Amino acid sequence: MKRSRFLKVSSAVVGASAFATGGAASPAPRSVRYPKRRGAPQVVVIGAGAFGSWTAFYLQSRGIETTLLDAYGPGNPRSTSGGQTRQIRPGYGDREMYTRWVIEAHTRWIRWQEEWGEDLLVPTGRLSFSPSLTDSMRTAKAVLDRNGVENEIIDHDELAYRWPQISPEGVGACHYEPTAAAIRAAHACRAVGHAFQRLGGELRIARATPRSNNGSSLTSLALSDGSTIEADTFVMACGPWLPRLFPDLLAERIATPRRDVFYFGTPAGDERFSVPNLPNFSEGSRSVYGFPSIDYHGVKVAPTGGMARFDPDTDERIVATYQVKRAREYLALRFPTLKDQPIIESRVCQLEDTPNAHFVIDRHPRWETVWLAGGGSGHAFKHGPVLGDYVAARVLGQETDPEMDGLFRL
Repeated sequence: MKRSRFLKVSSAVVGASAFATGGAASPAPRSVRYPKRRGAPQVVVIGAGAFGSWTAFYLQSRGIETTLLDAYGPGNPRSTSGGQTRQIRPGYGDREMYTRWVIEAHTRWIRWQEEWGEDLLVPTGRLSFSPSLTDSMRTAKAVLDRNGVENEIIDHDELAYRWPQISPEGVGACHYEPTAAAIRAAHACRAVGHAFQRLGGELRIARATPRSNNGSSLTSLALSDGSTIEADTFVMACGPWLPRLFPDLLAERIATPRRDVFYFGTPAGDERFSVPNLPNFSEGSRSVYGFPSIDYHGVKVAPTGGMARFDPDTDERIVATYQVKRAREYLALRFPTLKDQPIIESRVCQLEDTPNAHFVIDRHPRWETVWLAGGGSGHAFKHGPVLGDYVAARVLGQETDPEMDGLFRL
């Protein structure tokens, strides 16, 4: 695929999907209203990450008076949705329902960044390295082909020809998704928060704790500023804090493992490792993924694996020495020019993993006024515009996809 074509596809105009032809613009949201208590919001959403900020935005856009709470602010470094970048890519193996969601989500990301005047998406493409052509790679290609998404299988020699800065040692096949992109993550969280406020929503920075209930309904939250907030409905989109708030329901359902992320400086004047000259990359057999240098930030390398629990409030965000070693060993293998380059930035974040990697979106089994939305499992961010619309529809009792409802059931 010629680079000019790739850039044209990934920078598609508003309303046109970069993943599949014929994508329609998102329909205008229907206006549905709750009866409102005097002086109280109709819905309170707790957590301003990928789940919460988009849910609040779509509720407010439907005419529902919504308050969005976050203990540290949208896109903050303690949140799972913070950091410089996240990936949006359509490949999901045989989980075709997520591929369909990504196709629609990409259309909406483009729509909203254009409408808001924000620079949220960075066209990159994505390479997935494998020692051989596997059945799972064939399945992933078949799903993308069926959905009209451009993709191809590349062999060892083609990889070496197209990207000579990548060492093809041990790579037998690659799955290339030219329409994949990076999302400026923390910036996107703040952009959604600002858009929510422009619609008339209220954003408050405070920690929320369930305060009172009448047995079947939560009626109010106590806030860390000493105030109390009441609402008709509460959406708990608290990311890694969800298992702590609801240990009986989620302590064994959502784990919060840590992830160490490194940014390696590129050689002075060397643009081969910067976007658009290098795609996003992943190598499942070595448990590593990464991004090219975006905004001159350095090449991102993230070793994966390990289930050590991480406390987002109190744990130090200092990278582990053995993870530095893993990252450098990977660079020496796959990007040898970078093996002696310095780490110019690092961060420690956390995920919320579920056993089956599906999200948890369901009504609380005992409190009819509470909805739970979380368990992103490392792939929720890309779905944000579709995910928030879906949660908003569930909260309002509107029709949603029964297949998804079943997958996300608590």
